Amino acid sequence: MNRVRSSMQEYLFLLNSFLLKRALLNYDVSKMVTLFSNSSFGRNFLITISILIWATFSNSLIAEDNGSNLPAIKKVKEGIYDFGGIIIDRKSNSVSIPAFSNQVNGLVEYGVVHEDGKIHESLFRTSIRPQIFHTSFLLLKFKPVEGFFQNLWSDDPKPIDYSENCFEILVSWEINGTMYEKEIEKLSINQNRNGPIKKKSFIFTGSKMIEGTFLAESSGSILAIYSDESAVMNNSDYDSSNDDVWIANKDEMPPLELPVLIRFHLPQ
Repeated sequence: MNRVRSSMQEYLFLLNSFLLKRALLNYDVSKMVTLFSNSSFGRNFLITISILIWATFSNSLIAEDNGSNLPAIKKVKEGIYDFGGIIIDRKSNSVSIPAFSNQVNGLVEYGVVHEDGKIHESLFRTSIRPQIFHTSFLLLKFKPVEGFFQNLWSDDPKPIDYSENCFEILVSWEINGTMYEKEIEKLSINQNRNGPIKKKSFIFTGSKMIEGTFLAESSGSILAIYSDESAVMNNSDYDSSNDDVWIANKDEMPPLELPVLIRFHLPQ
């Protein structure tokens, strides 16, 4: 029974991936899958379609096509997938990306950007596409936080508790055989209060698709310390609307140009 249940979850994950690619991020696939799953007809339909997809595409879900600019999703092993260089781990409910230490001192506005983005003001840079990063969270059925920017930029912003939506983000690297791992919040400092970003302050705000253009893909913005509506993730800590108080923590950052792995653990 457990094996059957695991197989069904596997099929639904792949079906969700297939539908999401077809929808080009414009539809709430999770709602659709949930709706179908709540009826016997829907469950039978999902299983039938999923088996057809599995049989047709095996461990590689879909090749790129003209209707979607997302890469194939490849199964690495049970519960773990490679999505354009991103490792999606369904068991630990996490997403991991490779990156490089990009800036170890001075003012910063971003934690992570694409290598073609604003690398002159980011702690880390990566070759991972922002749209794929965004889609990875949707595949894990995690939705963007709503209303964050409306409140942040309002004349009278209200204090809002985002703790249920905050990620644990860990950066790890190796130097001469010794492994290091630190919370990403410790790697930048707020000069006004001479301290790091509050632990677990980053939330999935999601970027936007406007006239066929995914904004984060154009800007390269993945994780913003100073709030950016085009970024996939944003800082919910105090002063995130201030662009001249955040600096790299040179005492905590890995050496410049060192390869790192950044793991994003979804809220439980």
